[in-house]
Amino acid sequence: MSPFGHKDQEKQEKNDQWRLALQVEFDRLNSLQLPQLAAEVMRRGFGPGGPGADDEDVTVGQQNINAGPTAARIAGEFEPSRGFTFPLPLAEDMKLQERIARLVAEGLQELEHASLVRAQMHTASGGMDYATTRRGRAALECGEVEGILAAASA
Repeated sequence: MSPFGHKDQEKQEKNDQWRLALQVEFDRLNSLQLPQLAAEVMRRGFGPGGPGADDEDVTVGQQNINAGPTAARIAGEFEPSRGFTFPLPLAEDMKLQERIARLVAEGLQELEHASLVRAQMHTASGGMDYATTRRGRAALECGEVEGILAAASA
C-alpha cells in the first residue's frame, strides 16, 4: 500500500468522525426546548468568544462593514472543527449544516422576541445579521438569559 493510500484513509476516517459529531450536535440542538436552544444561541453567538461578543462597533444597516453575525456564522459555533480541508464536505454534510443553521435561526427569533437581540440588514451580507440589545448584554452579564426566555415563553 502506498503512503498516499494510508493518508487518504486517515482523512476519510477523520471526515467520518466529523460527520458523526455534526449529526450528534444537530440531534442535541433539535432535542432542546426553544428557550433552551435560544439561550445556547445567545451564549455561543454573543457571549465571550462568540462572533457577536464585541458589538460596540456593529453598525445599524448600511454596507457590510461592521455587520453583526448571521445565523450561518453563529451556526458555525455549534459545528465541530473539521481540522482539515480535504476531502470537501459532501452535499449531505452541507444539508446537515443548513439544518443546524435553521435551528440557530429559530433561536435567534426567540431572542429577538424577548428583546435580547436585534435583527438588521447589511446590504452586502445578503441577509439578516444580529446584534445584542442593552437588555441582551445585561442578561448575558448577569446570567439571566434563560430566565428571561422561560418567562417570555410561559
